[in-house]
Amino acid sequence: MVWHSLKRIARRENRADAIERAYRSVFLCPEGESVLADLAAECGIYQAAPAELSQRESGYLDGRKALYARILSMIRISPEEHAALQEAARLETLPDLGPDEDL
Repeated sequence: MVWHSLKRIARRENRADAIERAYRSVFLCPEGESVLADLAAECGIYQAAPAELSQRESGYLDGRKALYARILSMIRISPEEHAALQEAARLETLPDLGPDEDL
């Protein structure tokens, strides 16, 4: 397998457009939306940081959130889509339900 580089793609066309299109093609499909919700929950982007974090832990958390924020900035979703993503991320943080339980 050969990994593709955005730099190579960008040589042929506008770099910003190429990068945005690549991010959108990855994250704006059903599987990508699920991954994005999982990443949001994992990095805690929609949650307040715990009160007692060391400087190192705080920096690490900030870095995780910054990377997620970059993804969001690249896919440029509407406020309605963002609200739906936030709700999906919230659902990811809930405990697993049994097969007969409903949200």
